[in-house]
Parts: sequence; structure tokens; C-alpha cells
Amino acid sequence: MEIKKYPQVGETLYKEVLDNGLLVYYLPKPEFNKTYGLFTTNFGSLDTRFVPRGGSDMQTFPEGIAHFLEHKLFEKKDGDAMNFFGTLGANSNAFTSFTRTSYLFSTMENVEPNVELLLDFVQEPYFTQASVEKEQGIITQEIQMYQDDADFRLFFGLLQNLYPESPLAADIAGTPKSIRRISAEDLYENYRTFYHPGNMTLFLTGPFEVSEMSDLVAKNQAEKRFEPIVPIQRAPFVAAAPIPTNNLAFDVTIPKLALGFRGYDRLPSDPLLRFEYKLAIQLMLTMLLGNTSSRYESLYNQGLIDDSFGFDFEVAPQYHFASMTSDTIYPIKLAKILRDTLKSYKIESDFNFDHLMIIKKEMLGDYYKSLNSLEFIANQFSSNLFEGVTFFDFPMILSSLTLEKIEKHADRFIKEMVSTEFIMNPK
Repeated sequence: MEIKKYPQVGETLYKEVLDNGLLVYYLPKPEFNKTYGLFTTNFGSLDTRFVPRGGSDMQTFPEGIAHFLEHKLFEKKDGDAMNFFGTLGANSNAFTSFTRTSYLFSTMENVEPNVELLLDFVQEPYFTQASVEKEQGIITQEIQMYQDDADFRLFFGLLQNLYPESPLAADIAGTPKSIRRISAEDLYENYRTFYHPGNMTLFLTGPFEVSEMSDLVAKNQAEKRFEPIVPIQRAPFVAAAPIPTNNLAFDVTIPKLALGFRGYDRLPSDPLLRFEYKLAIQLMLTMLLGNTSSRYESLYNQGLIDDSFGFDFEVAPQYHFASMTSDTIYPIKLAKILRDTLKSYKIESDFNFDHLMIIKKEMLGDYYKSLNSLEFIANQFSSNLFEGVTFFDFPMILSSLTLEKIEKHADRFIKEMVSTEFIMNPK
């Protein structure tokens, strides 16, 4: 077992890879009463075209199949896994993203049975064509509910502009039409390909003894039979050129703007540098547009933005983009100002050493506060796994980022980026 200490945050992380390929992380937290478990597979809504296990040809599956499978795994022959967790005093849930599907529980009692239940229900699929058809109706209703959510429509409208004709432009849950095409055999085929332990990670944190928990997990896995580990052949991620602008008439009181910047620069191959790159762009955006910037104050005082204004920078192996959103009565004017601000970031008064230090302190403060939430740690830890770089490396990477380093990363992104805007107007 590999042990890594993080003195800056006072944490010790234990890592092991089981014979079946399952990657397991243990984070003991003796001062906490709650135990949190997260079981994740590297399989998300982007994975609709791949070579199924045992096959030789690339196949395309319906949009939303990863999310559909997430729903169906809770269904067992003798009941619902969520109810089983409830009888053991645990809360449980699951979620699907573009690249991952995660199953989780939190509990203050019956820790060992809950860990085994998490492993067992995910690794023992059961569904019939009849139950699949029933679920199609449930998920269709869920999709239709999303369509009435203005912020959801705004975000996916932006993604459709940024990455047209790609899986990223599709709703994670799919469409009513695509959902109807999913069969039980499709689900089993996707399960066999992506739910192998060699493609999965288990993260456990709480007041347990690592050696005892490790023995429990190892015993559980040793009692199950798995096929040999084989590389998953995914189709390359391909998207058409960005759509410069688009709009939608919707039931909103004032217009909504989503501005996106698609990155075309090559991401650093080194995991540490990739994490550094992501954080550098986030810092640059915060200096320019965060609530401590003069630009933010000016836009707010002019009535161009309100408290809904926000920005983000997403990085994945297949894509990376910056996004800015706000309710605004002047969407076109605001979009121009934000584009110009980003392109000329070096001459912005807020892009300076003193402001960077203020933002770093705020970020670090928020980070240390977040360590009080096991749920937050687990979710962040899972989403920020860059081949050995973890959530606990954040303070070290943050402290190493100078203004010069941020400039270097920002220049690379801004030089190659292409912008697009999506505007939602009142009907």
C-alpha cells in the first residue's frame, strides 16, 4: 500500500491497487463521526461510441445511456438498493457527468455493511427489458422537467455552440427519443465494458482503521469473479467548429447571456502542469472578473450584471473551455466588454501582484473550510484525479503560481481560443 502525507493540510492518504485492477483510496478522519464512500467508474455521457468488450467494431449507443445505467443499477431483484442503504442507516445517491458515473453513501453507523453494499449493488447488475421500459417513462419525465429550467437550457445552449455535433452538446440524460432506443442488452453491453474494476475508483473517508477497511474491501473483491483487464477503445472526441452566436426565446423576465471560449491550445501532458494550467486560468478570470475586481464593480454599478454573474473554467482530456453567465438587459454589450477584457487581460488594472495575493488568500481560506466536509472532499477528490495529482495538492500548486506563470498559461489559452455567445430572450 502506498502512503502519501500532505503536511500542509494535515492529511495522510492511503492508496492501493487490487489484483482485479480496482484503485482504492483511504482517507482516515478519526475526528469525524461520519463515513463517506464514493464508487466511481470512468464512464460518462461522452462515451456513446466505443468497441464493446469482446467485440472488434466501433458501435454507437443512444445518448443518455450512462445516466440510464446509473438509474437502473439501484434496481435489484429483491428491491431497491437505496432502500437497503436506508435500513442500514445510510443516505445514498448517484450522479452522472460527462466523463464519470459515481455512486455514494454517507453514514454514522453500520459502516462495514454499507461499504459492502456499495460494492455489491454496483457490481451486481440486474434489469429486465420490462423494467427498462418502465424506466424510460421515468427518465423521459425527468428530461422534460429539465427543459423548463432556464439556467439548464442556457448552459447546454452554450455547449451546443461551443462543441456542435459532439457528445458534449447532448443532454447528459439524453432525449425522449434516444431513451426509447435503449434496450436491456445495450445496458449490459455498456456495463460489461465500463464497469470493470480496472476502470473504477473507490474512495473511502471517515473514522476507520485503514488496515481493517482494506481487508474488508480486498475480501469482498476476492470473492467475485471478473474478466481480465483490457484497454477500452473509445472513439476520439470530435466536434464541429463553434457556432459564433445563437439565441432562444424562453419564459424569462430579463435576457440571459452565456459567453464561452473554446480552447484550442494543447493541454500540458504532465498531470501537475495540467492542474497548474487549470488553476492559473481560474486565477486570471478571478482577478479580472471576481467580486474584488474593479471591472466587476463597474459592470455591477452600470446595471450590466447582477448577483447571477459567474464564470468557470472546465478542463477534461477531451476539451477545455471558459464560460461566463449573467442575467442582463444588455447581453450584446456585456458580451463585447467581457470578450475585450479577456483578450486584453494584461493591461487590466486588476491583473497585478497585490490583487493576486488577495485572491490566493481567499481561495486558500475557502479550501481549508471545505476540508470540514467529507462529501466535498470525496467529490472534489474524484473529479480532480490527474494521474497522481489530488485535491490535497491544491495548496502547493496555488502557492507556486506566480503572476508570470499565470501569464504564460493565459497567453496559451487566449491566443488559440474561439468565442461564442448564447442569448436567452424573454418570449
